[in-house]
Amino acid sequence: MSSRRPLIAPMTGEQRMQEAAFSAQICEAEIEAVRNITGAETGPDSLFKIIDNASGFAEMVAKKIRSPATPPVACKEGCSWCCHQTVRVTAPEAFLIARFISSLADLGLRTIIEDALRKLDMQTRGLTPKARAILRTPCAFLKEDRCTIYAIRPLACAEFTSFNVNDCKKGYRVGFKPKSVIHEKARMVAYYAVRDGLILGLRESLPGVDNADLELTAAVVDALDSPQSARDWLEGKGVFTNAHLKQDQ
Repeated sequence: MSSRRPLIAPMTGEQRMQEAAFSAQICEAEIEAVRNITGAETGPDSLFKIIDNASGFAEMVAKKIRSPATPPVACKEGCSWCCHQTVRVTAPEAFLIARFISSLADLGLRTIIEDALRKLDMQTRGLTPKARAILRTPCAFLKEDRCTIYAIRPLACAEFTSFNVNDCKKGYRVGFKPKSVIHEKARMVAYYAVRDGLILGLRESLPGVDNADLELTAAVVDALDSPQSARDWLEGKGVFTNAHLKQDQ
């Protein structure tokens, strides 16, 4: 595989304005979706519906706007170079993943995942993305370089793509710095806009809860530690006090 980056023409000012307007439309549509779901019900099930809707919406938009001329990404099954970094999640995403783990019929796999989560949490809780990258420790959901929660992986993971595997290998060694990996544009625009709408929608519809950005591993461990964690979160209790995402200074 060639190590050269794809040639990408710079956007014009008009194209940037069009992209911003389109992203704003997608964001507002997601905000409205969150309003509608929480307006109908506010229990834990509504949180799962919100994430399911957001994931499906982002995927639909990405497919719809992807140009036929877009070259294929280098991502493939078994490629996990990017799975060694901090992952940002919302509370509903953490609850969905925790529910998935708790409902696994394969108790052996469930034990493996939970043990890996808690071991990684002891190593990474409270670390900034830069400090986390230095560890080069894989995500707890990786098993033989495959994601055990792929169908419900966080929006941040579903968005992440690359046209050059060598860029990902370098990111694994030195950390995934901004713009160090070229993502598929349609997917990036769709998922970023939907995620922004999800966050804004949650803040608007559920103003009394902790809507801070969370770190994946810590958040899922905290969600698993109480069978009532989703309900407690909806009641404004501090479920994720120590799982907030730390920023590099």
